[in-house]
Amino acid sequence: MTALPGTAALPGVLDGFDLTDHTRFTDGVPYALFARLRREAPLLFHPPGATGTDGEGFWVLTRYADIAAVAADPAFSAQGGPGRKGGGTHLEDMEIGVHAGVLLPMMDDPRHQVFKDMITPSLTGPSSLVADDELRGHAAELVDAVLARGTVDLVDELAEPFALRAVAGLFGAPEDVWDRLLTWVHGVVGLANRRTGQADDFSRTTFMAMARYFQDLLAAKRETPGQDFGSLLAHGHLAHTSGEPPLSAHEREHNFLVLLMHGYEQVRNVLAAALLALAEHPAQWQLLREDRSLVPGAIEELLRWTPPNPYNRRTATRDVALHGQVIRAGDKVTLWWPSANRDESVFTDPDTFDVRRNPNPHLSFGAGVHDCAGADAARRALRPLLERLLDRVAQIRPAGPAIHTPYNKHTVLLDLPVELLPA
Repeated sequence: MTALPGTAALPGVLDGFDLTDHTRFTDGVPYALFARLRREAPLLFHPPGATGTDGEGFWVLTRYADIAAVAADPAFSAQGGPGRKGGGTHLEDMEIGVHAGVLLPMMDDPRHQVFKDMITPSLTGPSSLVADDELRGHAAELVDAVLARGTVDLVDELAEPFALRAVAGLFGAPEDVWDRLLTWVHGVVGLANRRTGQADDFSRTTFMAMARYFQDLLAAKRETPGQDFGSLLAHGHLAHTSGEPPLSAHEREHNFLVLLMHGYEQVRNVLAAALLALAEHPAQWQLLREDRSLVPGAIEELLRWTPPNPYNRRTATRDVALHGQVIRAGDKVTLWWPSANRDESVFTDPDTFDVRRNPNPHLSFGAGVHDCAGADAARRALRPLLERLLDRVAQIRPAGPAIHTPYNKHTVLLDLPVELLPA
């Protein structure tokens, strides 16, 4: 594996921007930096940074074609690589057998695909457990409430509660705990404090409280299963013809927790980013109000505009030559999805938000075997909220600065104050 000791100087093309420094992401994704990397350094070795790299450097990919190719190449593992005791999709290694190789996003094929085949029908297509009628009901209730107040924070009062209701309902969490869950997820993202992007006593205590609740919920699903995604994770079986060992209790428990929290974060952050984009582009909002046939394409453009995850990490399992350099077996490789979505070789006028954009082959839900199993569910959650807003709101006017969490793994809006003008 490639490692650089200490805090080596950043390459000049980064202009002092350390991609491991969470505080550099308080203004959102650094699109200007990624445009420069696509032009001048499409394969960049980033030295150990301020945080979260285990003292190692890592490769940075920013071009669409390279990211799509690596995401689909089994030579790049989501689990780990030679010479490592850890791996996973974060910059820092996660222990194999505890997280890496156990959590669905950190598994490799064939087990990853067999697990994904077990859950995907429940999230998409005719067997989907996503309740569209319930989503429309939540959208109507929440939109009408914020519209009555006029000036609101769309993260706190719309994106967060809608995402929580959608995902908690999918997993079969009873309504009488939704307020408690909302309080917890309002304060933390994973193990980090949502306000600071760092783990502290508050965030650890909150995370442990959530983990205990979800363990209890999984136990309840084992005892009394229902028609929900939580029950599927409690009782589902990998295909007997796959040759894969059955899911262990450890796999069920950890995937229940992570998929529930990850599902919430994906929906929350997609919704919040979409609302910010529409507030900042009033002409595009009017186009949608005048022509509802544009809504499906608008959802794809909203997803392209601000992906919920800035990067995923892979580990090279063998030496790979790319752009005149060699990625060595065991090296960390990062795929920066927002950069792929603004690649000039794929998208015309990529820095223009256009709800009429077609085609729109964005990579906001990943690519290759690890494309997001819940992508369809996230799209279906966004549509009823967008349609209710279009019905009831003539204009969304920014009423203050949009504030992001200082965090490089998720694009997390904290505050989105707006004034809503009723239709």
